[in-house]
Amino acid sequence: MDYKNNTNTVLHWNYRGFTEFPIEYLRGGVAEITDIYLKENLISRIPSDICKLDNLESLYLSGNDITELPREISKLGRLKCLDLSGNRLRCVPDEIGDMGSLKFLILDENELREIPLRIAELRMLRYLSVCDNKLEWLPQKPVYNYYHCEFRFWRNSSLKFIPYSLWYHMFREQQTRSLSIGCLGFPRRDDQHDKNCGQPKDFTKTNFEIKFPSNYLNILNKNFASPPSLLELCKRTFYKMLTDVTTKLNGHQSLIHSETNNKEFNNNITDLYHHFKDFNINNSNIYYKNSDEGESNAYTRKKEAENFFINRKGYCTPSDIIENEFYYLPRFIKEDLCNGPISKCENVNCKKSIFDYVYFEFCLEKIILIENTEEVVLSAALCSKTCAEKWRMGKAVINWT
Repeated sequence: MDYKNNTNTVLHWNYRGFTEFPIEYLRGGVAEITDIYLKENLISRIPSDICKLDNLESLYLSGNDITELPREISKLGRLKCLDLSGNRLRCVPDEIGDMGSLKFLILDENELREIPLRIAELRMLRYLSVCDNKLEWLPQKPVYNYYHCEFRFWRNSSLKFIPYSLWYHMFREQQTRSLSIGCLGFPRRDDQHDKNCGQPKDFTKTNFEIKFPSNYLNILNKNFASPPSLLELCKRTFYKMLTDVTTKLNGHQSLIHSETNNKEFNNNITDLYHHFKDFNINNSNIYYKNSDEGESNAYTRKKEAENFFINRKGYCTPSDIIENEFYYLPRFIKEDLCNGPISKCENVNCKKSIFDYVYFEFCLEKIILIENTEEVVLSAALCSKTCAEKWRMGKAVINWT
């Protein structure tokens, strides 16, 4: 077959024995391609210039040997379906949160140990599957909308508990479609009776050992509950400012993909800058009203702020503001703010962001399967001992070390 003369918009290249992504065959016709099928080949990497496929809507790469994704894949702005099942992926880049058109993301049968937090930014996502991986923990909010997106994580044998808020939205008083989840097997159902007397065990009095993911560096409990660090408090406060501004910005839009040219809408971005007006930072992209500033310069900066989100993806996230307006921050702080907090306080009256310092509690709840009901362990991330004490009320809390 003469690939160079192939002008089809849909390329069916399954079972062809490719050892490399055949992008060199597409030069000259990349603008025409909308769908690529490369299932069951021998591809080990995706080239960074895949971003040249501007009109690509579907990419099927299941059954290959891919170990990582290039960050440039996030520039496929029209991509709706990405199937990477049956590879050897060990991580997914955080930039995947920029793929605003993505509706189906299939990552089954890989070697993933965690899910990027920014996947929750994919507002159009309707199906996310990470079954048969090596996941050790799940984020509190893995998808943007639980009611419009199906999330599947079955048969991750290293996964022993899930976040309380995830259970609350996905499993509370609902039957799952799976006969057997194949994870969350702690405690096991056949262990629920004491071997000596045949009475049901009281798991609330059992001291379980918990293996935490590496994302949390400072884990607090009732025996060691120090105050959060100053850096942690600053990141929480800064992120609260970011989310307040993005909420105002997004609140003025009626359509996700609509362009925004609203004076009131764009002026809200300056609210964030007012919090930093006493900092003497030499950055021409920052705008805040200054009585000593010349009228011409003030107008120029105002126009920059007004044009911030025009012709962009149509909605705003904290990472957008950080990358475009606060890019001068130290990298380790900027990465935390762009990716967002690892979790939020489970106390419904608090909901503070938690980046590092976290107080954990665990409790037992039930998941209704098709054939039976299983007890599972839920984790609750809380910002303080005070919130933990309020959250514990009325729950079957487990003692842990």
